[in-house]
Amino acid sequence: MMRRTLLIICLALLAACPALSINASRAAVLQAQSPADNIASIEAYSKQMDAYTKRNARAGRLFGDTRAYETGDEPARWQEFKTKRALQRAEVYSAATAWTGSTGEPVVVNIDLTSPSGDWAQFNNYYYRSDGTLAKLRAEMRTFMGDVIVIRDRFYDSKGKLLQEKTRYLDLQTRKPKKIKEGDFMDMPPEVYAKTSALPFYVLLKKRR
Repeated sequence: MMRRTLLIICLALLAACPALSINASRAAVLQAQSPADNIASIEAYSKQMDAYTKRNARAGRLFGDTRAYETGDEPARWQEFKTKRALQRAEVYSAATAWTGSTGEPVVVNIDLTSPSGDWAQFNNYYYRSDGTLAKLRAEMRTFMGDVIVIRDRFYDSKGKLLQEKTRYLDLQTRKPKKIKEGDFMDMPPEVYAKTSALPFYVLLKKRR
């Protein structure tokens, strides 16, 4: 009887305070158990995180590498931006959006790379477990050098071992499957950050806004 009474009180509080209900739902997503070391659970986890980032698009923190693109030997100079407009005005060629979990660690990180010429672009999505280990990397490269899109899905266990890799080649214009031969295009495999601490802007992430 006591338990039922407490439950009714809790439900009444949630109904009276919509914001509380939303925050509770959001916390439940962020505190979800880390995916087990199998493909199906990792895939389910990444879809759950995709839904979360879509619902909370404005919650992502924005970063950009402000070094000059031409100076390849110059160390990266990542900085945080308050708005997308400010990031766009900076005209960076490496930009990132990061969503953090209840512990303050990133759970999803999207890194976009391109060049001044616009000949190619790469979009890398990293999904991390609550312990900071990489669960999945989804990378999409688009290039006019061969008119091809390369989509890679890589799944990792909690020790950093690659469990599976799926690669698809699509036509850049039609997005239909395309047969690729060696030398048809210049490939650019994505950078793998096996732990959140390896992210190039991790120090900035740990600072409170």
